[in-house]
Amino acid sequence: METKTLRYHGVAVAILVFIFFIISTLASNLVVPTRYTVEKTTPVYLDYAYYIDENKTGSLKDIIASPNQLTNKSFSDIPWSFKQQNYWLFIDLENKSLYEQDIVAHFDNPMVDHLSIYRLTPNNELIETYKLGDKEESLSLFQYSVPHIRFSLPSKSIERLAIKIDTTGISKTPVNLYRYKEFVDLVRSQTGIWGIFAGVLLMAALYNLVLYFGIKDRVYLIYIGYIMSALCLMGVVMGFGFYLWPLELQLFLHEKVIFTNYAMAFFTLAFCTMFLRYHKDKCWRYKLSKALLFLIFLLSIATLFLPEYIAAPVFFCVLSLLYVVCIILIYNKLRTGFRWAKFYVFSWIPLIIGAAIQPLELTGFLAYSFAIRHAFLVAILCEVILMAMALADRVRYQRERALYHATHTQQTKLLNSAKLKQAFMALQLQGRNTTLCLIKIRHFNSLNTIITPSQGYTLIKHVAKQIELELSHEREFANLDIDFNNSPRLADLGSGVFACISTKNQNQQSLEAALIKIINSLSKQYEIQGLNLQLTYNIGISNAGKSDDFEYWLKRGYLALKKAKNNNDLVVSTPNGSNLLMDVSLAAKLQNAIKSDQLALYYQPQIGLNFNQVNGAEALLRWPDPAFKRVSIEELIILAEHTGIINELTLWVIERACKDLLKLTQEGHTVHPISVNLSAKNLSIKNLAEKVENILIKYQVPAHLLKFELTESALVESHEALISLVNELSDLGVRVVLDDFGTGYSSLSYLVNYRFTELKVDKSFVFDLINNAGHKVIVQTAIDMAHNLGLSITIEGIETQEVHHLLKEMGADRAQGYLYAKPLPFNDYLHFLKSQYSLKMLDSSF
Repeated sequence: METKTLRYHGVAVAILVFIFFIISTLASNLVVPTRYTVEKTTPVYLDYAYYIDENKTGSLKDIIASPNQLTNKSFSDIPWSFKQQNYWLFIDLENKSLYEQDIVAHFDNPMVDHLSIYRLTPNNELIETYKLGDKEESLSLFQYSVPHIRFSLPSKSIERLAIKIDTTGISKTPVNLYRYKEFVDLVRSQTGIWGIFAGVLLMAALYNLVLYFGIKDRVYLIYIGYIMSALCLMGVVMGFGFYLWPLELQLFLHEKVIFTNYAMAFFTLAFCTMFLRYHKDKCWRYKLSKALLFLIFLLSIATLFLPEYIAAPVFFCVLSLLYVVCIILIYNKLRTGFRWAKFYVFSWIPLIIGAAIQPLELTGFLAYSFAIRHAFLVAILCEVILMAMALADRVRYQRERALYHATHTQQTKLLNSAKLKQAFMALQLQGRNTTLCLIKIRHFNSLNTIITPSQGYTLIKHVAKQIELELSHEREFANLDIDFNNSPRLADLGSGVFACISTKNQNQQSLEAALIKIINSLSKQYEIQGLNLQLTYNIGISNAGKSDDFEYWLKRGYLALKKAKNNNDLVVSTPNGSNLLMDVSLAAKLQNAIKSDQLALYYQPQIGLNFNQVNGAEALLRWPDPAFKRVSIEELIILAEHTGIINELTLWVIERACKDLLKLTQEGHTVHPISVNLSAKNLSIKNLAEKVENILIKYQVPAHLLKFELTESALVESHEALISLVNELSDLGVRVVLDDFGTGYSSLSYLVNYRFTELKVDKSFVFDLINNAGHKVIVQTAIDMAHNLGLSITIEGIETQEVHHLLKEMGADRAQGYLYAKPLPFNDYLHFLKSQYSLKMLDSSF
């Protein structure tokens, strides 16, 4: 573990120790008041007796008159129950000291309806009467929340307290007598615990409300509902609710306390269901939970119309059922690996313990004490804190899960391009070398048409495992992620493409050799349902400069991979600074250049070999802006095709060519045609022939002066549409040229099916024409065939006088190449036309 992490852990432990110190100090000041009752701190002796009036008909006079009815036992032996009966408690006090004692009698049941206290002399003569209970009016909030009376017991005196408890709810009312000083300690301790409880729960509710508005997860609302129901319930049971709500609402909650119990049970089960995400599963456990929630809701409504002594036993039965269902829900999730719910599981421990203590204390199975009395409150406080920790742990898990899905492919569980980008940026910040290495399973996309997606993902994982194993032996490849189990170096980019990063400063040949070694070690066969697939691979390498961004770097890698596939090469590298970058911003600039007329046409002359005169020109697109000088026109055309602006560009070229044709005719060059290139993408231009005709009419240019050069790729992609277009253009008088003749597969059939007027032989047959007998045969055959079909022929790529002379001897009609001129701007081209005598001098020099 890193030193910094250890340091932070040390700080966290120190904070924890400090928090526990504060808690221990607070706990020591919250004394246990029931240890300091009056009989334990003063020479006041007490005798206890009680009587249970099952018919609720007895009066104080009747009971005093029949002392043999009394049971002379401690109040802890009283058989408290939910039956409707009155309880009479008697306490005889004898003060044997020489001092008057200031006594406070505390009745620890703020939910009691009617509590009557009678102070009597030893002869049962009435001294004073007190009326307490939530049904009594005109009491102070202190008397409601902490039912008590205060009186003085003279020295050497005897008094009797007669206490009548008449209530429809929980009848158990612990009675403790304190000196006033100890009673103050009791109230301080009690209100301290109440304040901590209410404060923590209210802050937790507010905090989770903020989280709900931020995260929009309903489980936070349910958690808040649980907190508020717990606050209501404990406010009623403990009495501090008188300080939280209006008096009328608190008295109503006293009367309907079982409703608040049901509310707490409802939110407990709802939170368990939502927190454990059963609402996503919709299994039988979810249906069971919904059924119990519906039952709890109906019973909670029913409690509004039932007396408490009937509703309470029913609730305790439902509570048992609630525990069973929650245990089923929790156990199933833990069994399926829901380890992030550990805090939620722990939260049930204090709840179960506290929930068991409360009814046991109320029914007399546990002796009353200050700690027992507040056990359920403390249990709920601990549970709420643990539930908050569980929610935080759940958010952490969801964040980690979201991060995992963001950095891994869903199907193969391998690192994806996002993780590759993180590694690239980290290496760039460190100033380290970053060379992208892409490995692709050849023909993977075609393979996907015959195998299922799951089989394809299995194949990817199989190959990735082998590549990862080989990369682990090469230290130059960077780790893309680090955990305690492994350090993966490979990312899955989809479609059978894998990526890794080389950080070693080495020459290109060394890196290529390392990658080829890795490829050679991979399986060449893979069996799927008895079929042995033959696997081959391509490698694309992209070097990154210091100013390169990730997308630029990755795109050049893909272009290298594509080039390797097209050229049937094993490895292709794209050096830093390559002009292969094609992006949206460049396309947008190109489109703007078209609209603002910032492009230009350069013209390369075509020479008639019979008379050595210019016989036309080919229009070639250029972008004169110095900022784009390095962008090749071929790649610019590809970019235009990929982004859909090729048609807009082509129409601009046609119109500019016609403008220049008009100027040529005005300069006296009336028989000077211009050739414009068309691609397969241009066939999508609606009514192209009609648009061409409108442009010709607009500039008053004869149709025969305009030529369109079509490559075989256009013919292959859109055969039928192109036949129709060629016919329409021919009908206009526009001449159509078959460009790059001889480089395709079915050129002869095109000559029959299309109304071409001219062939153009590709320059690849011309560069070594003098020394290559095979190329001589091909070129001569093309010339003879064109003439026999009534077509003219142009040969491009002429760079030497020897080739010029040979082509003239072969009978070619026209020639084009750097021997005569490079592509020229239009004004320069006009000057070139005025100096045609140089061509005659060229011929005379042979």
